[in-house]
Amino acid sequence: MNDVRGWIEKKLAENRFSATRLPKHQLQIARDRFPDARVLCVGLDHREVFGAENLDAALADVPDTSFVVVVPAAISHAVYERAEELGVCVTGFGELIDALHYDEDVARHVDRQGQYERRRLTRNRAVKSLKRKGYRAYEIERKKLRSLTIVTTDDYEITADRIYSLLESYEEINPNLIVVTNPNCRGFSTDSLQAAARSGIPLVLFNEFLDDLGSKWT
Repeated sequence: MNDVRGWIEKKLAENRFSATRLPKHQLQIARDRFPDARVLCVGLDHREVFGAENLDAALADVPDTSFVVVVPAAISHAVYERAEELGVCVTGFGELIDALHYDEDVARHVDRQGQYERRRLTRNRAVKSLKRKGYRAYEIERKKLRSLTIVTTDDYEITADRIYSLLESYEEINPNLIVVTNPNCRGFSTDSLQAAARSGIPLVLFNEFLDDLGSKWT
């Protein structure tokens, strides 16, 4: 997108936010309840993906950046891990609007599904620490057992094709389990269980995963 900043300005205005242009593709966005938010706008061409190396280059060019909005939101999993290490939020436009509404410090923004998953994971007695490894992936350090890397999905009904798609997307992360966090999901189809078994990656419901986190997957 050639003028991504102009597109973002227009969308911000539709959501009743005013913005001032700053050097190097930045916008300063005025807010009523919170301090102004400064964001870096990144536009991607067709099939382009924003990677960790792009994030490092952007922060080297604009060191005071704490929030990067990428349009369209084609963001590699490695970016999320790197952003968490650096204390920066990288996301698409929709989450920018949520951050502007609800977060005093937009750099600390976590989407609602991520908040739910992190809250339940960190409150589990078996969990020592949690590290983000991708858009919906975490490395869980446990107190007495080996660490686990999980991929989460909030699908109500998960299919075999969805399992294969997740594993392909997170191939570099090499997850130990797929965890379905939608509380309305009550179980899995035979096809989805067979797909998980063929892949060698257990498929579990969130509550079951949390209940067994201190005793299984040794």
